Amino acid sequence: MNSEVDKTNFEIAWERVKQITGWVKYKDLADFVGSSTESVAGVKKRGKFNLEWARKIASEFGSFTDYIMDGIGPIKRGETSYPLAEGLKTADITGELGEGFVQIPRYEVAASAGGGAMIHSEQIVDHLSFRADWVRNALGVPVSSLALINVTGDSMEPTLSEGDLILIDMSFQGVKDNAVYVLSLNGALLVKRIQHKLDGSVIVKSDNTIYEPERIGSEAVDSLNVIGRVVWCGRRM
Repeated sequence: MNSEVDKTNFEIAWERVKQITGWVKYKDLADFVGSSTESVAGVKKRGKFNLEWARKIASEFGSFTDYIMDGIGPIKRGETSYPLAEGLKTADITGELGEGFVQIPRYEVAASAGGGAMIHSEQIVDHLSFRADWVRNALGVPVSSLALINVTGDSMEPTLSEGDLILIDMSFQGVKDNAVYVLSLNGALLVKRIQHKLDGSVIVKSDNTIYEPERIGSEAVDSLNVIGRVVWCGRRM
């Protein structure tokens, strides 16, 4: 195989992994993921890099799964330069977007559609570009109030899935009944649906019916820390 085009997904991803980690041999990878060099060789033969390995490497070395698997996005967290996959184009996030686009920050936090994801950092890791007229007309919210974070867990299935990117509006005025919000509770971020009851209490519920809803009494509603309302989501197919 003499060209980048001829290489398998595994071989290309392995080059990115070596760039991120400084590893040289497959044994380095095998030791890190708790496997054997024979297993790594088997994955290489099948031609597709292991997604769970990519996630583990990205988490440990401050990179991104999308970069390891597809070469899309920043190499390291905190960087804003986007190496593009072959044939792909993306908006320039360095400021030369052209008229009509806005940049919305993506934060290094995750809202759990499950038991709760702890807040480890609130660093802006990159920005995504949206058309200003779409934000204005479709969402009807100020750009300065918007932020992007990822979802973890399955409690909001099928509405939201693990890895979904959600756009939250932090300028909301009051909590709308049956809308989806990001909440802060005991140092964790949750994404849940909120319903009001006639007695003044609030039901915090998941869309996945295997999870039990939680009732917050009227006397404790004021202590509910609502970060923002979810107004859009995007996911990788």
